[in-house]
Amino acid sequence: MRRKQLFAIILAGALAAGSAPAAVFAAESDMAAMSEEGVGDAGSEEAGSEDGSSDAEAPVTDGADAADAATDTPAADNTTTDETPAADNTGAAETPAAEDPATADTTLPEEVQTQEQTEENKEVDPQEGESTETVEDTGIVIADADGNPIKDADGNVVYYKTLQEAVDAIADYSETNPNATTIQITKSVVLDKTIEITGKKVSIQAAAAGVTISRKTEGEAFTGTMFSVTGENSWLQLFADGTDDATLTVSGELPANGVIEAEATGAIIDVQSGGTFGLNSGVTLTGNNYAEGGSAINCTGGKIVLAGGTVTNNDSGDKGAVYSDTDISMEGDASVSGNVDNKNIYLGENAKLTLTKVTSVLTGQSTFTHIKAQDGLEVIAGTTDMTKDEFATAIKNITYDDTTNYEYSIGSDGYSVALKKKSSGGKDDQDKPTDYEITYKAGSAKWRDHTTVEAKFTVTGDCEWAYVVVKKGTTKVSPKKLSKFTSAKKNTSFTVVAENVPEEDSKIIVVARRNSSDKDYKQAKPVYLYTSAMKKARPAKPQATATIRPASTPKVTEGTVTGFEDSIKFFPGKVYTFTPTGAGQDNQNPVTGDERWIPQYWTFSTSNDAEKHTKWQISAPKGQQLKGKGSVTYTIYIYCKKQVYNGKKWVDTDVVQPYKSQFTAVEYTDKELADYLAELSGTPAQDDADGGDGGDGSGGDGGTDAELTATAAASAKDAGSKSKSAVSTADESPIGTMSVLAALSLLAGGYVVVRKRKKEEI
Repeated sequence: MRRKQLFAIILAGALAAGSAPAAVFAAESDMAAMSEEGVGDAGSEEAGSEDGSSDAEAPVTDGADAADAATDTPAADNTTTDETPAADNTGAAETPAAEDPATADTTLPEEVQTQEQTEENKEVDPQEGESTETVEDTGIVIADADGNPIKDADGNVVYYKTLQEAVDAIADYSETNPNATTIQITKSVVLDKTIEITGKKVSIQAAAAGVTISRKTEGEAFTGTMFSVTGENSWLQLFADGTDDATLTVSGELPANGVIEAEATGAIIDVQSGGTFGLNSGVTLTGNNYAEGGSAINCTGGKIVLAGGTVTNNDSGDKGAVYSDTDISMEGDASVSGNVDNKNIYLGENAKLTLTKVTSVLTGQSTFTHIKAQDGLEVIAGTTDMTKDEFATAIKNITYDDTTNYEYSIGSDGYSVALKKKSSGGKDDQDKPTDYEITYKAGSAKWRDHTTVEAKFTVTGDCEWAYVVVKKGTTKVSPKKLSKFTSAKKNTSFTVVAENVPEEDSKIIVVARRNSSDKDYKQAKPVYLYTSAMKKARPAKPQATATIRPASTPKVTEGTVTGFEDSIKFFPGKVYTFTPTGAGQDNQNPVTGDERWIPQYWTFSTSNDAEKHTKWQISAPKGQQLKGKGSVTYTIYIYCKKQVYNGKKWVDTDVVQPYKSQFTAVEYTDKELADYLAELSGTPAQDDADGGDGGDGSGGDGGTDAELTATAAASAKDAGSKSKSAVSTADESPIGTMSVLAALSLLAGGYVVVRKRKKEEI
């Protein structure tokens, strides 16, 4: 009997647990989903409100007048304000006091330190007060507030084996540590890897004569970026200590390879994403050969302050020795000149030169060009810490490269300079052919396959162009080896497709001429195919196979469309979906050279102003009844992009062409319309007493009305079903009835237990 009682209680509990909790869990799931949607929306709004702007601070140089500088202008100062970095974290001036003769090195030593030295006996950051093992004199120290090298507890100067170790030992920027820390070097340093500066404010100071920082050239040469400054509150400035003979030269020179200097794969200084770089008197950046960006200083999204120093004898591509897409601040003896082909400063986008007078007005000589050169473009601005006369004197030290077409126009405020297009001269001048240039669009080179590469170029005058692929080190090319000349229009771009690129390192030479009788060729900067980036991106060499079919090159007109097989009745709001398939799109086993067409969008016409639809749907929101017309056939155009298989992957081309397809819309009656609307609403349609169609419907017989909006398929409930679940799940079980049964079972079980106990008591 007891077993029966126990079984009844267990059965009742199981029934109860199998009904109520299911609904609870379903409800919790729905609430969680709603909560997540709400949070997602709020997050999107918050993210969209950010403008990503920031006011980056900038390094400063030596000088007693820096305290008077504006807070948003990097200056040549060693004060302790938050706006200008100082020589260390305590707030003293950057210029150190006279060195201890016992530790100062005033002559260039024979030995140099490299970044590849062993890591053994690496010292602990002395700023944390921990004990350190004495390191021999490497000439690399961190200076204290007074400009003296930091010493350990035993009074020994703390030397660092490498420059990167010294940088790593500097504390990160914080509100309690807002100023720059100075690293003093008295011996020459050789880099075998990039010095990374992120989240720190660092000043590197030459404290002896003839100090150099150079690349490792023995064995495997170091060709990458020498200094990388990335992120907010990431600063680097280079300067000398102010003594008469202290100098610092940072050289990117690599050994000659054949008849030309070897190319680097990075700049001397690379500034990115809010980082700041400052150059000061006594410092020279020189000798780097880098074609993909600014060879000496390459700045994208950061800030450059040229408070002094020299940038010279660097070989670059189109972006010059110093490239920046943000404003460059200049003053003092800062000079950017004497670089290869006179490619000095190159300003991108809306950047300009800003002349300041934190310590002294600009006296150094520089030249520059601007990517968006045009009449009225402001290219130089001055700050009001100088007089108008001082500004007028300073701008005489800066020359715009294209003096043939532009001259300076000083603004009415006396503190701005814009480009002014030179007017054409007399008839004789007009008859002379205008000069022109051919320019490689930096970063446009990309591989189509293992032996084919394309690159974009621009020309500023009517001409014709040709190309040739030559081996690395080639300096002269015979005109007989050039490809066939192709015409190009003024101020247009064109794509060079170089084929049969050899396996060995090579480059593309592109030349231009006015016409066939012109022997004075213009030559663009070579496209180097042997940079690390281009080598890495080169597709793998196709593997030889027993049989290789010819490349498939279908025509775009071979594309198809499914979904238009049946006639269409455009009831109000009813959406029809169709599927385009481009020619060759179903190619599952491509070989090198195969082509295919990928649908991009569709239109109702081939005119240039035709509306482009990117969803493969069509509808007539107000309906299209076509009364009395029977049917109408419409044509649409599917535009496809051509892709080519390079042996590894499909690669987009610039070719976009259409193919056409047709569908037929047919008439429907008012009765059919009423039935369709009734089906949507879940209400049966009412027949007219006279058996007529009951009106003229909606939409009339208007033309096509394409609405490209995705629509979800209607469910049974959406179509008018009145049944509802207890919760938003797929479970339609009678939860109420089951719960009542479970409760009755529990009562019955309890009743049996009570009766049994009473009998036992009797």
